[in-house]
Amino acid sequence: MQIDEGVDILCPDIKSINGSCYRVLYSSNMTNRFKGHHQNKDTSSMYSDVYEDEPITCKTPSSVSKPPKESWQTTEIYTPSYFHKYIVGKSGTVKKRLENETGTLIYVPRPHEKKDYITVKYKNESSFSSLEIRIESIVSSAKKRERPTHFLSIPVASKDITENLGKFQNLCGSKIHPHKVQLPSKLHLTIGVLKLFSEGEVKQASELMKEFAPRIPYILCGKPLRGTLRNLEIMNDEPESVNVLYAELMLLDESDRLQNLADQCLEFFVEKGLMDYEQNRNSKNVKLHCTLINTRWNSNGPRTIDASELLSKDFELQNFGDCVLEKLDLNEMTTDRDKRYVSVSSVSLV
Repeated sequence: MQIDEGVDILCPDIKSINGSCYRVLYSSNMTNRFKGHHQNKDTSSMYSDVYEDEPITCKTPSSVSKPPKESWQTTEIYTPSYFHKYIVGKSGTVKKRLENETGTLIYVPRPHEKKDYITVKYKNESSFSSLEIRIESIVSSAKKRERPTHFLSIPVASKDITENLGKFQNLCGSKIHPHKVQLPSKLHLTIGVLKLFSEGEVKQASELMKEFAPRIPYILCGKPLRGTLRNLEIMNDEPESVNVLYAELMLLDESDRLQNLADQCLEFFVEKGLMDYEQNRNSKNVKLHCTLINTRWNSNGPRTIDASELLSKDFELQNFGDCVLEKLDLNEMTTDRDKRYVSVSSVSLV
């Protein structure tokens, strides 16, 4: 078939004949040539060259299907209210950037509402997924910079230990500010620290305490943890410049049941996602220690102390007394009016 010059074969004219539509592949010049033919002349062969053999269906504008418009959907993303400030940013800059980059709308509750979620409007799943990933990244990054809010510990208390701690403070004398020495009511063995920023997360940690409780009798072989608080040690290698001085708790039966309890408790909470190894231990096992002096507890006086005399074998107080470890606590970092740590949840060890 010969096509006239100047004809757009990609977008030709459409001609309707007897209810069918055909693509016209000739120009007006070719039409003029058709006019010279006799009316009775058979033109079927002529038109067979001009029109395509396969008809196409003609559609009116009203019958053309249009893609449905995407409608807004609304959902909530769990975000502790403490981190809402990081989602909003200074003057709302972070929130605006997130909305522009993901094509979503973000509604953050007012600070006084203390709601642990943000409301999101989105038009498709890809936009929502993109926003969710970015928010999780912002919260995770901010959480790493925050200080722990709670800790797991085993209280260390007895009448003998309380009396001897008082003697210890007197022996330290004026060299150490009294506020840098631990109070008897706050003596404990730390298992690990947690960062809990909502009531839901605190409740989850409390439930995990209950879930871990049935394992305790098997770890302890059904026997109580009786021990002695003794052996003064330091965290660094220079006795002349010490920040933390602590005592060890040695079980009377010299077993490793206490260490096993601490290690398995930490491992349990790590597996559940509320603690991590990086922040809670520097070696294979939990470093069990009972802090007696910490120079960071009070800004008065020198930043470090010379503990050489305290670590000497000639130091008068080498043994602080015996005790029974009775419970495992989940505590807040804060203290109450009686200068005791605020306990959130406890499980028995006896």
